Amino acid sequence: MKYKVLWAITLNTFRETLRDKLLYSLVGFAVLVIAASLLAGSVSLGQDARVIQDFSLTAMLVFLLIITYFIGTQLVFKEVERKTIYLVLSKPVSRETFYLGKFFGLCLTILVAGLIMAAMFLIVLYAKTHSVPVAAYFAVGAIILEAWLLTAVSLLFSSFTSPLSSAIYTFGVTLIGHGSATVWLLSQKASPVMRGILEGVYYLFPNLEKFNLRNDVVFNLSPDGTQVGLILLYFVGYTAFLLILGVAVFRKDEF
Repeated sequence: MKYKVLWAITLNTFRETLRDKLLYSLVGFAVLVIAASLLAGSVSLGQDARVIQDFSLTAMLVFLLIITYFIGTQLVFKEVERKTIYLVLSKPVSRETFYLGKFFGLCLTILVAGLIMAAMFLIVLYAKTHSVPVAAYFAVGAIILEAWLLTAVSLLFSSFTSPLSSAIYTFGVTLIGHGSATVWLLSQKASPVMRGILEGVYYLFPNLEKFNLRNDVVFNLSPDGTQVGLILLYFVGYTAFLLILGVAVFRKDEF
């Protein structure tokens, strides 16, 4: 029964996000940008395949993160603002189930949007090179995993603050996550106090560079099984931590 309720909330959230015109605008624009990578590749000096790969994968990541920032941060807020959350929670639905249903619903939306973008990327790449490296599929999967992890981040922030603040905080986490290597290097050159602070930031915030496989695609390097396994393990562990923390915060909210 509990899983049926979770699935119902997941599907309802998925349908709700599909009604958002912003989603269609972002996905449509992303497809156009990826298609335009053909033009960008044509003006490069013998590096057209690399330009298309890097340009398209970067565009895919950026647009999926924008979807997370502007749609994911409003999921819980809209329910509270419209008072519909009272109706849902008055039924045999726990807060944990409601929260997780929202998360899985948005993850499903991101998956569909990501697959549409990925299809255009693969079509463009094949049209130009007549081949698709195996690394491209792994890179697409890693981008979707990163977007899912940041969905958990945005949902956590949205459970106790406004959508605008949630988007800003999630964007900040994204910047720190992709600059984790720089944070670590700075910590090694800083004073003892600052070093402790920077190392704390390094270990506390997600290392999003683990999901960056764009260079593997550009240089046609297929990730090995160990690397893929570590990426999946990191994703599951960190996302589970965020969801547990988010549920704990959401349970204490007073509506």
